[in-house]
Amino acid sequence: MYKKNIPTSVIAFLIILIFFSCSTRIEASSKVIPPDSYVSDEIAVFFNGQIIISPKKTFNIDTSKYSGTYIPLKLLNELPKVTVNFSNPITIKTENKTSTINQTDTFLYDNTTYITLNKLYEVTGFTGKYVYDPNSLFLWSSADGETKSKNLINQINNVTYDFHKSFMGKKVYVYDEDISGWVISMEKSISGLTNFKIQLKNGKVIEELAISEVPDSFCTEFDTVLINARYNGKYYWADKTQLPSSNPLINIEKVYFTSVKIKGREILIAAKRNGGASVTFKIPIKNDPFESIKSNFYTENPKSTYPGWSTDMWNKIAQQKISVGMTPEQVLLSWGGPNDINSYTSKNTRIEQWIYGNTYLHFYNGNLESWSKY
Repeated sequence: MYKKNIPTSVIAFLIILIFFSCSTRIEASSKVIPPDSYVSDEIAVFFNGQIIISPKKTFNIDTSKYSGTYIPLKLLNELPKVTVNFSNPITIKTENKTSTINQTDTFLYDNTTYITLNKLYEVTGFTGKYVYDPNSLFLWSSADGETKSKNLINQINNVTYDFHKSFMGKKVYVYDEDISGWVISMEKSISGLTNFKIQLKNGKVIEELAISEVPDSFCTEFDTVLINARYNGKYYWADKTQLPSSNPLINIEKVYFTSVKIKGREILIAAKRNGGASVTFKIPIKNDPFESIKSNFYTENPKSTYPGWSTDMWNKIAQQKISVGMTPEQVLLSWGGPNDINSYTSKNTRIEQWIYGNTYLHFYNGNLESWSKY
């Protein structure tokens, strides 16, 4: 068989060509952060007082070898008047300087190239401050940007509730608007309440006033996902003493949740009844959407808690009826908690009066003796 010899010069040329071809594809990262490293929640980034909305996420990362704040290299391209050229070496150009980044300056985490916060300061000439409570990074490139950034930071520090501070820069879902947005500022009002400014996805900016520690007009976007993950695919028992009267379930009825969604100011729940029939219903949101579910459903079968009660007693509770001889626990399951309780105790006697609106229940030594309406 005839074999054609390839000249040595051609082989050398091909090797060089392959080398340079591959080198242009090398990810500009020489340090790999282990996937099991501690990684914080996403850090909100503000530049000259304006939020940077981006899918590229900034984190605090802590390992035995690498610790600090890490910024995605591509996020720099989204900052005003910053240009990043991703050729080798990477070049970063701002209004005031041009810098290069080599492999030793970068870190690879989750298939994304990062640089440290200190390196960002070095190559851009920017200054900034990471603030722990709102988990936010404030960057500025000018005296005016510094003033705006520090005003935001001071407003956050003055807010009454620490929990409110955690919403800064977060993506939230606004109930009445039925749309998501980002918290771009917060300020303590004259009355001590917190006034949130939210930039919606449609560009509209609204203000929401929180009158308690848990805002009652919005929740985090993450909560809208978490609520389904937490409650879907499990059995619950209806507490009809708390559910709206229009709810189709009966008291202590067992249901299996198949879908849980936040829509407007309501939680939409799809479920399967014990016989297999499908049922859907809504629960109004009262402050915390998770508490709205907890307060309307038992997570364990009440019958397992009180195995000695008769079938007749459980039927009365399911129908939300009361009868003479019931214990306080049985009345609570049937009617819920009273509006008020009056009590008298002596050496051998305990008398209680439970008030439900204009109905008065009378307990004698732990059992329902009578009731009357006024």
